[in-house]
Order: sequence, then C-alpha cells, then structure tokens
Amino acid sequence: MKHRKVAGFTLVELMIGVVILAILSVVATVAYKKYIRKARSTEAITFLSDIKLKQETYFQTYGQYVDTSSSPSSFTNSDLYPSPIGGGNRDWGIQCPQDKGAHPGWCSLGARPTAEEVNYQYVTVGWQIDDPDPPATYIKDPERRWWFAEARGDLDENGIFSTFRLSSELVEVNFWNENE
Repeated sequence: MKHRKVAGFTLVELMIGVVILAILSVVATVAYKKYIRKARSTEAITFLSDIKLKQETYFQTYGQYVDTSSSPSSFTNSDLYPSPIGGGNRDWGIQCPQDKGAHPGWCSLGARPTAEEVNYQYVTVGWQIDDPDPPATYIKDPERRWWFAEARGDLDENGIFSTFRLSSELVEVNFWNENE
C-alpha cells in the first residue's frame, strides 16, 4: 500500500497567515479613516471657499456683506446652521427662494454645500453699517469692510470640535482640531 503525502499547512504557517491578515486589516482601517477625515475636511474648506466667492460678489453688487447670524459682529451656537451640534450628517434643508423668509442670509448669499447632507455647521457674519468691531480672532483691521465665516463639527462625538475659519483678511482657510 502506497502512502500519499497529504499537502497542507502547518499550525505555524496558518498563524503567520493570520498575523499578516491582521496587520493588513489594521493598515487598511487606518488608511480608510484618514481618507474619510480628509474628505470631511474638504467639504468644509470647499464650502467656506464658496462663501468667500459669494460674499465678495455680493459686496460688489450691493456694497455690503451678507450676515447669517442674529448678532451683527459675532455669532452664538444658535446661529450655526444646520442644527443641532453633534456628530453625524445633518440635512442642509434650505431651499431658496421658498425659504428666503426663514433663512434670508443664506438665500441672499446664494451659497450652498455641494451635498444635501453636511458634516459641519456653518455661519457667516458680514459687515453692516454701524456694526461694532468684530472679534479680533477673525478680523485684525475692523476699519475696513469685512466678513468672516466658520464651519464647526464634532464628527467623533467626543466634545472636541473641528473648526475651519475664513475671512476677508485670510487667503486660505485656517483650521483647528481637523482630526479631532
């Protein structure tokens, strides 16, 4: 009777294979999370850049900047749109011109994110006649007409906000806690 050699893997070979698969899955997960965070950051930067373009166009047309907040030189959490603050996507929900009464600033500005669901809340504050000076964190020279915009989101629901800011005095978007 002939004995056939049975081909197979040893326990050590199987364990090495499992370790290699585990390492590859960790690397893939980290890369995927980095990709998602970068995409979310791109959403905020793109929309703030659109706000910048729309603010300057509006100013050239009407001689003033658009304000989406209730305060003339600053904003509160209730001015950030969409609400509420927290993690996850939020529906943008503004349909102009039918929502012009509820959201006159956003409809006048004509800016809207590229997607209906957004990861951040947004606000923009624009110079108006007789406004008090804006916060120095946004505008260094309040003697000139100004505007600023901010995007803020708690994407990991850990209480730390990713914040992106752009103003009439900034060339590029500034950000804090981008990867919270």
